[in-house]
Amino acid sequence: MIGKKALLAMISAGLLWGCAGTPAPTASVQPPTTPQSSEQLLYSSSPERPGWTMEEPDTVNGVMTFVGVSNRYATEKGSREDARRNATSGVVKYMGILVKDKFEQASVNYGLDSSVIDPTTSARQFEKQLAVNMARKVKVKKWYMEKWQTPTGIGYQTFAMTNVPMQAIDESFKATAKDMQKKAEQKAKEEADVIAKKQTEKAAEFWKQMQDQGLVE
Repeated sequence: MIGKKALLAMISAGLLWGCAGTPAPTASVQPPTTPQSSEQLLYSSSPERPGWTMEEPDTVNGVMTFVGVSNRYATEKGSREDARRNATSGVVKYMGILVKDKFEQASVNYGLDSSVIDPTTSARQFEKQLAVNMARKVKVKKWYMEKWQTPTGIGYQTFAMTNVPMQAIDESFKATAKDMQKKAEQKAKEEADVIAKKQTEKAAEFWKQMQDQGLVE
């Protein structure tokens, strides 16, 4: 599997992470300052930006925590919704990379080339399904908000610490593998070429194993 540092380097730069479970007390950090002529911090929901806004994801007791950060919005509500979306997007991207790595290693072990099992395409399919499922399963545990005066008006920026159960992610993974298994089995029935048929049958076995294993072995 790829290392944690390498994995985090691949995640999009707009996302900030938090650690899972109940985080230990962390030092606060000062919000960035800009020249008064361009932007000015008018209000923040705590005297200093909480330390959890700058932490990496981790897993504790089967729960992962991600921190989403919003763009500047004209309303507090819009900012909160964007922070939640950003956290959900972080879950999808983070898990999509893990899944792609798992598919790559397993397909090599099965002797399947990319024409039979494409790890990139399969991981993207998983990401799509996960995005739908996570929209209602990402739970916000903490909020932190800043109100800025900008050259174009008032802008709200929100940080959201969210909890995501690994079980929910694992269920999405198994559902995707099951769907891919059915498609491979149907293709094997329709395949006339003997060699291609064997490869497709092997692909169906591959997806069955992925379904049985789940994401967390």
